[in-house]
Amino acid sequence: DEASKTEGDTGGEDQAPATYVQDAEYVNKDDIVSVDDTIEINGITYKIEKYEHTTEFGNRNKDTVAESLKDSYEGNIDENYNLSNGYSYIFVTMTYTNNTDEQVEISRNAGAFYIINDDLERLQVGDPGGIYIDNYRTEGKENERYHYVLGAGESVTSEVGYIIQDEWMSEDSKYIYYCIEGIDSKTNDKVQKYFKLEL
Repeated sequence: DEASKTEGDTGGEDQAPATYVQDAEYVNKDDIVSVDDTIEINGITYKIEKYEHTTEFGNRNKDTVAESLKDSYEGNIDENYNLSNGYSYIFVTMTYTNNTDEQVEISRNAGAFYIINDDLERLQVGDPGGIYIDNYRTEGKENERYHYVLGAGESVTSEVGYIIQDEWMSEDSKYIYYCIEGIDSKTNDKVQKYFKLEL
């Protein structure tokens, strides 16, 4: 009611800063698909070929790791980029196919990881945008190294890596959801589809 609202606004010392408040975001369960399915947004299809949940960087290309990685995870990452202390990688190998008859520029790191609760509330986990890609795009600006230009009917397969913290995962949940987002060119609505991955 108005009275208590104004009273609160006059700012008691114990009022939490508004920045901590985040509205709950919910997922439409029809937008969750199996890891074996294909997602299509605006004529571009996304198909997961494989994924790996690991603390080891393996023999991947260290030249295409985010420059800030070592600093950001200092104390939790060794010289070979292996993670520890409850941090782990998820590497996703995805095939992107342009099913339109025009050239399209895509962002290969457009995905983000979420956990989805029983009531379908989603909570983001991990770095959006990824910290690794198997090969940079050499044309274009430096901040577009994850982009790729697909000709009509063309496909590209790339591996992108993300970091998650194990504590974000609840004990009984062994699923994480990889969200691909786009804008529907016909309706201008935001489209969000979720691959369901078992860890």
